[in-house]
Amino acid sequence: MSLLSRIQNRLSRILFSPVPATKITETSSTSTAERTDWLSDGYSWIPDWKQILGSDWDKWQGIIKEPRPGDKVLIATSMGGNSVLTPLESMFAVALTLRGADVHFLLCDKALPACQNCYASDLDTQRDFVEHGPKICDWCFDVGEKTLSQLGLPVHLYGNLVSEAERNEISAAASKADILDIQNCRYLDLNLGESVTSAALRFFGKCDLDDEAMKLPVLRRYLSAAMVSTLALTRLFEEHGFNHVLSNQGFYVPQANIVLVAKKFDSHIVTWDLAYRKNCLHFSHDDAIIKQTGEEPNENWENMKWNSNVRKEITDYLSARWSGGSDWQHNITDGIDQEPIKIAKELGLDLKRPIIGLLTNVIWDAQISYPSNAFSDQLEWLISSVRYFKNRKDLQLLIRVHPAELKSWIASRQFAIDEIKKAFGEIPSNVFIIPPESKLNTYQAMKNCNAVIVYGTVAGLELACMGIPVIVAGQAWVRNKKISIDVSDPENYFKILDGLPGNGRLDEETKERALKYAFHFYMRTVLPVEVVEPMPYENAPYRIKEQPLSALNIGADEGLDIACNGILKKTPFIYFAEEKV
Repeated sequence: MSLLSRIQNRLSRILFSPVPATKITETSSTSTAERTDWLSDGYSWIPDWKQILGSDWDKWQGIIKEPRPGDKVLIATSMGGNSVLTPLESMFAVALTLRGADVHFLLCDKALPACQNCYASDLDTQRDFVEHGPKICDWCFDVGEKTLSQLGLPVHLYGNLVSEAERNEISAAASKADILDIQNCRYLDLNLGESVTSAALRFFGKCDLDDEAMKLPVLRRYLSAAMVSTLALTRLFEEHGFNHVLSNQGFYVPQANIVLVAKKFDSHIVTWDLAYRKNCLHFSHDDAIIKQTGEEPNENWENMKWNSNVRKEITDYLSARWSGGSDWQHNITDGIDQEPIKIAKELGLDLKRPIIGLLTNVIWDAQISYPSNAFSDQLEWLISSVRYFKNRKDLQLLIRVHPAELKSWIASRQFAIDEIKKAFGEIPSNVFIIPPESKLNTYQAMKNCNAVIVYGTVAGLELACMGIPVIVAGQAWVRNKKISIDVSDPENYFKILDGLPGNGRLDEETKERALKYAFHFYMRTVLPVEVVEPMPYENAPYRIKEQPLSALNIGADEGLDIACNGILKKTPFIYFAEEKV
């Protein structure tokens, strides 16, 4: 029996001891003057619910003292220091409570030895993390506590669910695990390997860890964190039997472990995140959003209302995406008026020869497995593609490296251009690269292409809407929609490439189908929420408006209604935007 199995068996014997509900000290009586320190740097994003609700604050105090006979909902915030998402989870708690739900929070109180808030900028950072753990735990717990506790709802803490002695024992076991142990780790009958590996890749900002000296101790820390979170969640579910669980994103550590445990206990899991469009949120049933979107039945949108007005709505929005004017997050904002011919000349492309585009993603992002993908990861796909085109002198390959390689909150430490140079010594003569810092507009540049290959970027859908044939090698949003050419193994991929440059632009029927799905993806699967307003800060893009409780109650905000109904009644997260046009 392995060391990990032995510790699992020991902890299983004490696993199901009763766990009392833990409520952090309420702050409802704290005056505004006493709370001014909350509003200093690093704290100003915390929603002040007493101020938000104004004269309705006392009404809220009365509501939380009343019995709530509805379904139990766990909002598994975990990392309170997420200034983008944590304030909105407090908003969900208020809205769900007003609809009769018994809402609880889960918060990390510095008990997890690793999490999504950790990343490595250099070797010294890695060593410090391995030796001391996360750097911002005090602040993260502080802001999370202040955000969630003020509502007076139960807040469960990881540290109260797993004792320090148990956490030390888990850490000791994880410290002896090798790479294979970690990849194949089953703990409490759940497979933790994927969540641990993807979390470590995110930490390093890389697609693989082959040349990382600190990879094993970092993986061990994430394994320990995954085990602690899984044990804590198992105990919490056994004690409280939550009907529904709300978790942001649904992958990495500990979010992926939240999904795993919820499924084990047959609890309805909802994952969520910010949508591309301003003031809009994206929700998914049963798994991480990025997984569920690819599995969505096409009948959800194929028969929707479709006319010239609806068509104009999506074409106008897609045009606005070129400059980022309609989105809360945008990486491509320059060069919307650039002429494709001038871009080709600037890059040295020969317009008399066929050009094939290739768009990368951030190389480390969401590195989780999908059975339908043709390659094990994006880097394998990228190098294999360049190797193929190196021998196709009749074609030119134009690679646009994703701008977020430089702009993402987690700085990439593995760059597409460097990996190509490492593999080939020098860039092949028929391969042209637009680097991440370039101001050349991606969409205008791709107009020069006979076809475009993507791995996971949403730009594949937008290019199909422009009539450009798209080949999908990874988990792109456009996959399985009968719009793109989807490949699932290398042999099939290269056979498709053998057919390039192809037969011209997409036919009108396929282009129209792409536009229809784009409307569904951008307008119907995202929920506009009126109770928040945008803020000009990247790390806190929204704040909750000052408003009465009635603004968060049934019938006041259609998008919020759809979200709450989806969480409590398992109804589809679809906003029928075509009816508003």
